[in-house]
Amino acid sequence: MIGFFKDLWKYRRQVKKQDKWMQKYITQKNYALNPSWMMSTNLKVWLSDMEATFGQRFCPCFEPSSDPVLNRKMMCPCEFVEDEIREYGTCHCALFGRADLDKAGWNASSKRLMQEYQVPLNLKDGVLDARGKPLDPRRNLPIPDAMHQLKSALNSYGGNSLKIIVSTKQEVLNLEKIASYRNYKFTQAEHQDHHEVTLQFKD
Repeated sequence: MIGFFKDLWKYRRQVKKQDKWMQKYITQKNYALNPSWMMSTNLKVWLSDMEATFGQRFCPCFEPSSDPVLNRKMMCPCEFVEDEIREYGTCHCALFGRADLDKAGWNASSKRLMQEYQVPLNLKDGVLDARGKPLDPRRNLPIPDAMHQLKSALNSYGGNSLKIIVSTKQEVLNLEKIASYRNYKFTQAEHQDHHEVTLQFKD
């Protein structure tokens, strides 16, 4: 909870800007924003963090891919919104939903999202193996990806450095951008079947 309010203060101006375009968007589309203040505000903070880290307003649920066409589709509001709202009642993030969606519907989408991302981490002795997660059927990207696993790990990790094992070069590039934005020291090593990234948080 402390981390949430620290991030909210850090991105307070950006969050207001996010809310402005979102209000226009839901009016145009006859959608609604998640009525949970905590949920919708958290997603605005994550959007602001994505924009600050990667330079574009990527959907907060997925890190950028190596496919520029897919990346354009993942600019929030992403091109998958309408299809996902038809299926779930909300978009994948549970940020936008049907205007007539009831509280139970919003809660179901939020619960589905949490079940996807709040999974046990393969973290042991300062090594986070981020590989082998299921793929989202629309984007063909892992859930949770290395970026989200890193954020989850840092909620309780107290070490000075963390090694992260990933499958693709794109994941390495994303972690490098995260490290640059957050002022972590970054090193990488490439192996035959995986990549290793080391982030150092403290000297």
